[in-house]
Amino acid sequence: MIHIALPAMDEPDLPARLLDLNRQSLLPKTVCVCINQPRAYHSDGIRQHSLICRTNQEVYERIGQLKAECRFAFELETIDRFSPQNAWDGKHFGVGLARKTAMDFLSRSTGVNGDDILVCADADTRYPDDYLENIQKQFDAYPQAVGLANPYYHTPEEENLPETQQIAILRYEVYMRSYALNMLLSDHPYAFTAVGSSMACRMKTYRKIGGLSPFKSGEDFYFLQKLAKTGALMVHSDSVSHPSSRLSGRVFFGTGPALRKGMENRWESYPVYPPALFEKMQAAYKALPALFESGEPSPALDFWQEAFGADWWVSLRQNSGGRKEQFIRACKEKFDALRSLQFLKANYRQDDTEDWRNLCRLYRLLAAAGFEDGHMADLCGNSGVHSLAELKLQDWKELREYLFLCERRWRSRHPLLSAF
Repeated sequence: MIHIALPAMDEPDLPARLLDLNRQSLLPKTVCVCINQPRAYHSDGIRQHSLICRTNQEVYERIGQLKAECRFAFELETIDRFSPQNAWDGKHFGVGLARKTAMDFLSRSTGVNGDDILVCADADTRYPDDYLENIQKQFDAYPQAVGLANPYYHTPEEENLPETQQIAILRYEVYMRSYALNMLLSDHPYAFTAVGSSMACRMKTYRKIGGLSPFKSGEDFYFLQKLAKTGALMVHSDSVSHPSSRLSGRVFFGTGPALRKGMENRWESYPVYPPALFEKMQAAYKALPALFESGEPSPALDFWQEAFGADWWVSLRQNSGGRKEQFIRACKEKFDALRSLQFLKANYRQDDTEDWRNLCRLYRLLAAAGFEDGHMADLCGNSGVHSLAELKLQDWKELREYLFLCERRWRSRHPLLSAF
């Protein structure tokens, strides 16, 4: 059975989105919605916060009315963390805490089986009618898997957005997909993409890893990292989720803040990293067996030495019980997805011209791997483009589409990501 956890704040369309779940070819057993906001919104005098209070109350009442009318084909639980007496207090608030609250409620519910599937959703993400059915099929096909990072695809043109905003969301997705494809090409053990509205795991796995950590932003990234350290993570499904392309300032990083920065032409946090940096990480991982055997770090591990200190590996080797595989696993757990991202950020500064060169380098690697494309070859070699700033909306659409299809094909061939 499938259970859905859904955080919501200032989502006037939430009742309609919940009714949309009635159309799923495989209905969820339970949906738990956590409507939330900081308590301060009730009294700080800020007009926008007052509007959020009103929307949350109206949505809560409307959902209650629909539930009383038996309009939902599944069990619906609504958690009030928005009213004056129940709203988040102090520094503890945000989407991570709301998502965790809903997920924890479901994991503790009576009658929930450890093999049941816990699905994360968002009110502003659209799901095809076979979304849950295909998630169930993936877990049935790979019973050893601990979770799923479901594929995603933004559709800005369907929301009638201004051209500048369409370019911003496409550029952000190009950033995400170029990162993912570089990770895949270098056989990186943490080659997942974190999209909070597109994750799932077994209930027993959720309990085993101690649940989701309630960060105000990035809770999806850390959650998938925990799953990847536990076992094989699925990275493919036949159904694709469609996250919103709207502007938002409710989280510190993610799609909404990226769009806001992009609209201001501030892309410093979203570069196209050089493939050479991913190759450097790949060389370091490959050097681990020799380190175990010789006790002497090779030059490929120099940046690990800088990050962890000269003797970082000694205790890991001593605690491995003489097992090379255990040592390598411990090393990969130490230099994880977060450390990898920190390494990339420390060794590359965003630049439109160099970013474009990095995209062209990535295309050449993908073409060599069998993902050739005539338009991409022309764009990278014969178009006269020298910078991301020179690309037009149509160029961004075609770039995103190409990278999406490359990633889709790659992950369909290799649906399980096993860090160890």
